[in-house]
Amino acid sequence: MQKKTVIQLQTKRDNPLTGTAALYSIESGNGPALLLLHGLFDSLETWTRLTPYLSGRFKLYALDLPGFGKSPLPEVWPSSISCMVDAVIRFLDAKGLGSVTLLGNSMGGGLSLAIAQRHPSRIKKIVLLNPYGLPEVPMAAAGARRPIMGFILPYLLRKSAIQKCAKSIFSRAFYDKAFMTEPLLERVIAPFASLRKRKNLFRFLRLISTEEIKEIDRKLPELKQSVLILWGKEDAWLSDEHCRRLEARLPRVDVVAISECGHLPQIEKPKEVAAALIHFIEQADHLNDKE
Repeated sequence: MQKKTVIQLQTKRDNPLTGTAALYSIESGNGPALLLLHGLFDSLETWTRLTPYLSGRFKLYALDLPGFGKSPLPEVWPSSISCMVDAVIRFLDAKGLGSVTLLGNSMGGGLSLAIAQRHPSRIKKIVLLNPYGLPEVPMAAAGARRPIMGFILPYLLRKSAIQKCAKSIFSRAFYDKAFMTEPLLERVIAPFASLRKRKNLFRFLRLISTEEIKEIDRKLPELKQSVLILWGKEDAWLSDEHCRRLEARLPRVDVVAISECGHLPQIEKPKEVAAALIHFIEQADHLNDKE
């Protein structure tokens, strides 16, 4: 049974990083806590095909990150990475969760690493699904910083053009193009649905800090948690080199490559993802430390 909640997260007096944030989430299942973090231009609906394979073993918390899905972007939002980290930690506090395992796809993978680095006591293990390719800044973020594209484009975009562009770009996310359905396309373009949403999206993109991304990458060798990387081998957005580089820089890591799968393994290969994830989380913590 699923439980849908909206939590108002107030700014802490000793940490005035963000304003009031309303985080929408769906909870399901029973067992150890597993927090699901989606990627850029996505929402918690990305986990729909995966959660039935996990809810019998874990208590699942799927979030709409601020600015995506049903979670609005707060007016006070000085830094996208730091503010997302802060919002997730305050969500854990509001739910009374001491420590959790993180499951992150794409941008959610990079966010998972940042959370573990800044709040190591709150994170048990990390599972990454085709995580974003550190240390580069996302192309969308770089584009949003350009004076014309970043500030004028939100006023010029129309739904027909957005749909055409989104279909072209997101079809590359899948090995099996049959997964590029009309409902998924509507979900992808949801952040562009109104002028207000488009302006907030471009604000979010502009405030993805190059320095913070480089810091996440620089601190990878210091990460204490065990990490599992599940990599869709036919990812048209990220090359296998991103996976190999991340594997080389993490001290406690295992990698499982998934054939005939693109950038979104949770959609294309949910059974394979679930099997590898369950084995990783429930096994004794014996991944080799790389000296």
